Amino acid sequence: MIRLGLILLSLGTLLVASRVLLPVETVEVVGNRHLQVEQVQALTGLQVGTPWLWAWPSRLNPLKADPWVLSAQLERPRVGRLRIVLKERVAVASIGLKDSRVGLSPDGVLLPGAEPRTPFLEAVPDGDYTELLALARAFPDALRIHADASGYRIIGPNLNLWSSSVKELQDWAKGRRIGRSEAATLQPQDPAVPAYPGPMVSVSRLNLYSWGVSTNR
Repeated sequence: MIRLGLILLSLGTLLVASRVLLPVETVEVVGNRHLQVEQVQALTGLQVGTPWLWAWPSRLNPLKADPWVLSAQLERPRVGRLRIVLKERVAVASIGLKDSRVGLSPDGVLLPGAEPRTPFLEAVPDGDYTELLALARAFPDALRIHADASGYRIIGPNLNLWSSSVKELQDWAKGRRIGRSEAATLQPQDPAVPAYPGPMVSVSRLNLYSWGVSTNR
């Protein structure tokens, strides 16, 4: 019993020492563009003074739950130092939800607080933005993409195009060489591109159907 008591006492001493000795001296955050360092530290609880030995990767779970975070890793460059390596999502379009506009990432995650970007997607939200993102890839210069029960309308410079089929729109864009390849990924908008369109240019409105194309003004 005495030996057991000494073992338990030693373990208790080591446990207390691990929380007092080797405190975190610096917490470095890299890869963040939207999230502030203070936000990252608050979400993880990893701050100066935190026990270095108790800084487990599980502390990043609340951070990973943030929609802006695509991935997060915890590194220990040396004793007393922590590094949180982030890869953030990027807004490649804006979408209207109720009375607000939020960003949309290439993998369909809503990004609150994102700067307005074109194309501006107008649609009844159902949580699946796959088709809208596919159209944004096919029409990288589009200013607005509207979706409703009847189909999809693409508005852009000298462009007013409608179809009930996403595939027909993709084929039209590919055939006219105005879109990128289907394998291309969306990139952040050029700051020189206006966030939202001004007055629409009067152009012929094209309607795509399985049997052909109709034109009207």
